[in-house]
Amino acid sequence: MSCFNKYELFIHSGLTRQIIIDEKQVTLDKWLGERFLDKLRKASLLVPRVGKPFILYRNIMEETGYAVQEEVGIVSEKYVVVEVFTYGGCLPSTFQQQYVFTLSEFPKWMMQRSHEMFFRCINNLEGIMD
Repeated sequence: MSCFNKYELFIHSGLTRQIIIDEKQVTLDKWLGERFLDKLRKASLLVPRVGKPFILYRNIMEETGYAVQEEVGIVSEKYVVVEVFTYGGCLPSTFQQQYVFTLSEFPKWMMQRSHEMFFRCINNLEGIMD
C-alpha cells in the first residue's frame, strides 16, 4: 500500500512540475506581447511625424519566374495592416488579401502565427525607435 502512495505522489509531483512550466511559458508570452504592444504604440505615434507608415515585415510567400506573391505588415497611426499582393512579370499588381488589426490585436495574432516573424517585427520596431 505504501508503494502505491509513493507512485501516486510521484505522478502528482510530475503534473505539478508540468503546470509550473506552462505557467512560466504563459508569463513569458504575456511579457513579450506587452513589450511588442508598447513598441507598436510608440511607432504608431511616430507615423504622423514621418508622414508614412512603418514596415514591420516583408515575407515572400511564393516566387516563380518573374512574379512574386508577398506579404507585408505595416503599422499606421491606429492599425496594423497585413496585405498579401502579387506583382511582377506580365501580371498586374493585385491585392489578394488584406487584414486590419488594432494595435492590441496584432501581437496575439502574430505570436500564434509565427514566433520567428513575431521576433522579426520586434527587431524592426527596435530599428525604428533608434
